[in-house]
Amino acid sequence: KQGLQLNNTDMLDMALKTAHQIGAKNFDKKLIDQGKERLERLTTTRQFLDMASKQNDKEALEAALGRAKALGMHDYKEFKAADAAYKKISRGFLGVWIGGGKKSSRQNSPTARSVSKNASPMEKKLKLFGGPLKEGLALGAATLSSGEKVPAVCHSCIEHIRLQGMTTEGIFRVPGNRDNMMYIMSQFEKGRASEVKFETIHDTAGVLKQYLRKLPEPLIPFAYYKAFIDVANKHKNGDPERLRKFKEMIDNIPKEASVLLQYLCSFIKDLAVCEPITKMGVNNFAIVFAPNILRPEVETQESMITDMNVTIDIMQTMISYVENLWPEAAKKKAEAAEKKKREAAESQ
Repeated sequence: KQGLQLNNTDMLDMALKTAHQIGAKNFDKKLIDQGKERLERLTTTRQFLDMASKQNDKEALEAALGRAKALGMHDYKEFKAADAAYKKISRGFLGVWIGGGKKSSRQNSPTARSVSKNASPMEKKLKLFGGPLKEGLALGAATLSSGEKVPAVCHSCIEHIRLQGMTTEGIFRVPGNRDNMMYIMSQFEKGRASEVKFETIHDTAGVLKQYLRKLPEPLIPFAYYKAFIDVANKHKNGDPERLRKFKEMIDNIPKEASVLLQYLCSFIKDLAVCEPITKMGVNNFAIVFAPNILRPEVETQESMITDMNVTIDIMQTMISYVENLWPEAAKKKAEAAEKKKREAAESQ
């Protein structure tokens, strides 16, 4: 009771462990469940605050601080650090610069893989960062081995990381250089995907996150948000019924969103294999990407508190069971890998 009243993770953790040792059946089950739920929310929010502070990203900090305030976490060191970082960014933040201005000093760096010959200067005012997914595809699309198309910006970032950044420590947690990222984003915005050069892997990861975060409607459409939350609350991670219902909903979202979501989840799953080196596993990636992939159209204080852990859990499911949720894409990926392996053997 005291741990709940003080909102203290250490006290809750110690109390729950002691209750478990003595025998939880000797205690009020409702109180035990409340303690477990609060501890999980507080712990996840502390991780979210810490990650947002390290990313030094204004929108991530806003989301993390909003959820922490809803839980009354003002006295936590993670909250104070995130609040200070947010205030610092807000004082000097002028928004993401698109076009104009001076290019930051840049050293020679490896050229990102050319991904699209379709990317060309805009004939009409289409918007990439902050525009709908269809506009992103119209500005420049890359064709996957499956024959499906994804925005050139996503393909360029993901394939650059595959080639050069799979063992980068803190990938998607450590922030990129803001000036470098703004310049890269302006190049993509102008339809110059094939000319883009990335400075660092963290710049590359930052640009990908910016694109996903700024989509006016996330890859899981607003209309499906509550249904995903309800299924996740009813069926645990790995439950065949959860996977069946998730697949059913994914099959009905816009095709371009489903294709990009599968491509992203498959990439993250491959990246998570390198956790011993990167210090980033499926749970870490789920915390980073969940707010960008699955969010309500109107976020209330109540939804911040009740849904945060659920959305992270949903993201974990989509990453861990990507082959189950998109079996056809998994089959094509396996066939492409086998073909590449066969061609390599024949060339020897």
